[in-house]
Amino acid sequence: MRSNVFGHGTWGLPGGHLEVGESLTGAACRELEEETGARARAARVVCVTDPDPAANHHMQVGVEILSYAGEIRVREPDRCAGWEFWPMDALPDLLFVGSVPVLQRIRDGVLLPS
Repeated sequence: MRSNVFGHGTWGLPGGHLEVGESLTGAACRELEEETGARARAARVVCVTDPDPAANHHMQVGVEILSYAGEIRVREPDRCAGWEFWPMDALPDLLFVGSVPVLQRIRDGVLLPS
């Protein structure tokens, strides 16, 4: 659950910003490790969403982590109160605005070709 940041009190996917020279999957793998301690072994871009005014006009890039190593834990306690997992058909009501379009596309199967 997001804490002390934009979207405080909502559940969201691990995420962040690209660093100079970083690929989309590279950024996702780095952010995953920074936020959860898990190291991605394989990843692929699955969707790109349109900018949303509710999410400060940011576009969201959904990256599927195909396999990972390590144990999921909170690595940024000042920004994250905890991690939880739900089936796609039973997501909580309090979802982070930036995660919603990514989750909807994944749930609806609106994905980029492999």
